[in-house]
Amino acid sequence: MWHHSTTAQLIGKNASNNIAEMRRRLVFYALSASLLVTIIAVILPTAEAIQARSDKEQPQTVVSGTAVQSVVPVQATGSVSGSGSGSSAAAGSSNSAFHPLGPNVLCSFLPRDFLECKEPIDHRENATAKREKGYGCLKFGGSTYEDVEHTKVQCTVYADIDCYGNRTFFREGVPCVRYTDHYFVTTLIYSMLLGFLGMDRFCLGQTGTAVGKLLTMGGVGVWWIIDVILLVTNNLLPEDGSNWNPYV
Repeated sequence: MWHHSTTAQLIGKNASNNIAEMRRRLVFYALSASLLVTIIAVILPTAEAIQARSDKEQPQTVVSGTAVQSVVPVQATGSVSGSGSGSSAAAGSSNSAFHPLGPNVLCSFLPRDFLECKEPIDHRENATAKREKGYGCLKFGGSTYEDVEHTKVQCTVYADIDCYGNRTFFREGVPCVRYTDHYFVTTLIYSMLLGFLGMDRFCLGQTGTAVGKLLTMGGVGVWWIIDVILLVTNNLLPEDGSNWNPYV
């Protein structure tokens, strides 16, 4: 009798647990469905609005005979006249309004990989020449952003890149930095191993002091140690004013 009572209690307890578990699942499913419906109600109108705007900005296809061409809607600011198709296209490009959502970006917004830019002009600390030119570098090099001078250079978009606006323009904020075949790690190894022969200064292009270091055997070891410290503290730099080449 006691055994049957215990079994009945266990069965009743399991049934209660199953019912509670089913209730929790039903509540979870109901909340999930409600959240999904809310997300769909919010996203669907936004997606329809984006699609409508995209369809409005898409080029219209015009069929003329057997030729099919795309016409992008533009806002002309003046009449275009020309005998050749090339001059007409150039005039149409210059007299049309720029569409931020159109297929082309402004030429001045293109990254450096799509441009052919000239090297910064070196005025060699001639402030008068820089003032007359309007741009250029008085000096090159610098280890921090504040130490590096910045200027503008003339850039031209590559011929196979399509963009909007002038294809030749000036790009501002170009650092007055150049790289040659001077590597910090290589020079430091030379300075530590062959510094008493002046190899580090020969590599940096400082021939005069390198010969003096060679004849004195690294200043009897003192000059040798000093140059290693100067290299580590970034106070011994290439003679031509270039920065350490970061590429191996």
